[in-house]
Amino acid sequence: MLTITRCLLPFFTAWMLLCSSMSFSFGADGHRIVVNIAQSHLSPKTAAAIRTITGDADLGKLSLWPDKIRYLPAWEQSKYWHYISIDDSEEFNGLKRSSDGDVLSALEHFYTQLQDPQLSNKQQIEALAFFMHFVADIHQPLHVGRRDDRGGNSIDIVWLQQSKRNNLHRVWDSLILDQENKTPHQYSHHLDKASVRQIAQWQQTNFLYWARESKALRNQVYNFSPEIQRKRTSIGTAYIERNKPIVEQRLLMAGIRLAGYLNRIYDPQAQ
Repeated sequence: MLTITRCLLPFFTAWMLLCSSMSFSFGADGHRIVVNIAQSHLSPKTAAAIRTITGDADLGKLSLWPDKIRYLPAWEQSKYWHYISIDDSEEFNGLKRSSDGDVLSALEHFYTQLQDPQLSNKQQIEALAFFMHFVADIHQPLHVGRRDDRGGNSIDIVWLQQSKRNNLHRVWDSLILDQENKTPHQYSHHLDKASVRQIAQWQQTNFLYWARESKALRNQVYNFSPEIQRKRTSIGTAYIERNKPIVEQRLLMAGIRLAGYLNRIYDPQAQ
């Protein structure tokens, strides 16, 4: 693998400026939590290989990069890679996929790229950033979303009787996590309690399996009882208490699975 060279300094300078200029939400913290958990399960050989690619870069911050660059003209196509649309009545087998791409095709693409020894160092960094990010995205149930409400983005939410406008997608991206008031490091340490058996089971699954899991969780996502629903959907403490364990388990599963896939590439013996 190539180490970071002087020609990559403009790339890193732009990346660091972009990251340092943004205030990160709890949605961003979800990605950091996934990466923190993954790093605890990387083999020493895998961790060393990734350091060879990224130097001393903060992997959690690197995993946020795909969310920041999707608004730039050069990366506009990437905005379609963060989700997949599938209605309740549809199955993944035979699903008509978007020609713009989706999170499943993006995971396959960047996982394949990471195994290509001919990639430049810059391409390896970009592939790693995208792969880490999309592993987290696909574990959020509304990134495997219904078309009619754009994965919950079109569902206006009254959150804990607050006047500020929110939507259902943001509830699952960030607002539920916000209730815990932990740093990403604290949260990942709190969550990282998987058994050896769970780790083995979770790491044996593939990208399509993760998408099916997320789709299956949507029945719980759209269950707003016992709140009385009016023009805007109301979410209260009962909804949060019922669904926070789901959010937390999905973050844990994403971290464990990310580590498993990276170990397969950089240290197959560790499997």
